[in-house]
Amino acid sequence: MKKFFLIMFLCFVLELFVIIKVGSVIGGFNTILLMFVLMVVGCVLIKLRFKKIMEIMQTQGVVDFKLILLPLAGFLFLFPGFISDILGLLLLLPPVQSKAEKVYRNSTHSSQFSWQSFSETSSFSKGRVIDATVIHDEDENSDDTKSSDKKNDNSFLQ
Repeated sequence: MKKFFLIMFLCFVLELFVIIKVGSVIGGFNTILLMFVLMVVGCVLIKLRFKKIMEIMQTQGVVDFKLILLPLAGFLFLFPGFISDILGLLLLLPPVQSKAEKVYRNSTHSSQFSWQSFSETSSFSKGRVIDATVIHDEDENSDDTKSSDKKNDNSFLQ
């Protein structure tokens, strides 16, 4: 865990260094404007592709791994900094997508992404999960209770 925080801190410092260097070359306003435009591009990528991915996951249950890379690239565009933006741009290139798919396929033996494969490798699935259904009984007594609750709420407001 200490290594993770150290790496994140070093990435943060490196991003700041690059922002300062780019700002000194193209100007502060242009740097902020460029980062803002790239953040908007990231939002658009996430919104368009994530919605499509959710629709495919609901109907088919699996999604092509290359479709997952587009919202990931958009997510990298959201971070302020140019190194993460360059990584996001690289994820949009087809040769990089193919290489990332090969790495994913070698690690999971599948080129399809599913929630099941994600949950098997996730650290969140280590706990105990209980599937349940909540059933609300609607009877005549509940209507009386609801109306008395509304009376109590109204008296509180006055």
